[in-house]
Amino acid sequence: FPTRRSSDLRIAEQYALFHWELAFPHVFERGGFDVVLGNPPWEHIELKEEEFFAMRDPSIATARNASIRKKLIASLPTTNPSLSAEWQFAKRAAQGEMHFARGSGRFPLCARGRINTYPLFAEHNWRILGPRGRAGFIIPSGIATDDNTKEYFQAITRTHALWSMWEFENEGFFTAGKGHMLRFALTTLSGSDDPAGVADFLFQGQAISDVLDPERHFTLTADDIEAINPNTGTCPIFKTKRDASIALALYRRSGVLWRENDPDGNPWGLRFMQGTFNMASDSGLFRTQPELISAGWRLEGNRFVKDEEVMLPLYEAKMAYIYNHRSGTYKGTSPDKRPHRLPTPSEVQLADPRFAPIPYYWVEEKEVAAKLNGMWDRDWLLGWRDVTDARASVRTVVAAIVPRSGTGDTFLLAIPSLEVRLVMCFYANLCSIPLDYAARQKVGGLHLKYNVFKQLPVLLPATYKKSISWDSMKKASDWLFPRVLELTYTAWDLQPFAEDCGDSGPPFIWDPVRRFQLQCELDAAF
Repeated sequence: FPTRRSSDLRIAEQYALFHWELAFPHVFERGGFDVVLGNPPWEHIELKEEEFFAMRDPSIATARNASIRKKLIASLPTTNPSLSAEWQFAKRAAQGEMHFARGSGRFPLCARGRINTYPLFAEHNWRILGPRGRAGFIIPSGIATDDNTKEYFQAITRTHALWSMWEFENEGFFTAGKGHMLRFALTTLSGSDDPAGVADFLFQGQAISDVLDPERHFTLTADDIEAINPNTGTCPIFKTKRDASIALALYRRSGVLWRENDPDGNPWGLRFMQGTFNMASDSGLFRTQPELISAGWRLEGNRFVKDEEVMLPLYEAKMAYIYNHRSGTYKGTSPDKRPHRLPTPSEVQLADPRFAPIPYYWVEEKEVAAKLNGMWDRDWLLGWRDVTDARASVRTVVAAIVPRSGTGDTFLLAIPSLEVRLVMCFYANLCSIPLDYAARQKVGGLHLKYNVFKQLPVLLPATYKKSISWDSMKKASDWLFPRVLELTYTAWDLQPFAEDCGDSGPPFIWDPVRRFQLQCELDAAF
């Protein structure tokens, strides 16, 4: 078959195919390599149009939008046949690499989602390691914390293959396009005949000298990781040995909010909802203040009314904060811009129970009702901010109760099925410093999504039905209830919430000193 063989050789040379077992038969006869060292590439297997055409045809790379770019690419067979052929070959190569990663069976643990090359190399390094060998390689620390690579991390911890993982922040270590936000991990694996007892971890290192500090190191067993992250099996992030010890104590005392694949794992009866409106796909339903005023609508508080119709405010996550649904307002900002940070209302404004924050958008009341139909029938909502930053923000978990309204997709909604008094206890737990302490060690990026939120250490509902140690005459819920209500009910627009709590009086007076005292008491209690 000379013709076919010639074709196979050409393909092998073209794609640089390599068969490890054929290249090193004597190594694999005795089980694999004694030492595997490497700094593999950290790139997604994908072909980006802008990058490909940047040097080949800048007019395509800098097209005004994706639609125009695709039209220019589609016209290449006529306008530039050789570039069209090069583009088709590059597409075929990228698709072939992706197909091989997913379908060859070589990477059953890491060929998932948006595939990066570094986890493929990490899995390969483990597979070719001899029974008493060692592998050491430098990869992003997402190998231990990301959802796409959780099965790999679970496998190397459960089989005691992970010897150590030392993470460093990229401050002066790597250049070549690697920003300071990138975190990399020096990862060491051992062979099956020489398993590690417990893995040694170091996170958030900033200098090589941190390796010499014993307080920066901590150990975690597979059972420890299971206690902290039972749903994902990913690695928690601790800065010190003491952090790890405290966190383990917290989780062993409380468990996690929602344990998946357990029929009794959702004790709060929660459902989640990514806001009521998507800020992109639902934008056709949104109206601005100038639009509504020109159409004859009248502003009352922060709602617009016209005849018997109502336009409700569209709450964005940055408009609310812990125990304060009026922490940000668009009033005073430019009508043609949506700033990243909103002006904070003054203490005088917050002391006025009629004051309501002004949003950028409004949406029809019937649209809100349609979104919440079958999900929630009360006139208030409980949620938390999706966007966060455990390294820079004062708080990582920012939960808030807001009036029934439209909400953007970065204000994620928690919909519990228990009585309001217990919901208030749940809300207080979300706002507490101990929970935030745990969350800071879980959030590795800039988002607090459902998978992380479910694994926060939240006390069980039954906890609040027991008496408290500092006042044995009261149940925990009875002690918490008046404090949470006073902190939350500060304006008339939350009157429905107060009534659901059994309070028919006016809003509580906004007193910063009093509020600080109450929050300190709640934090101390938790």
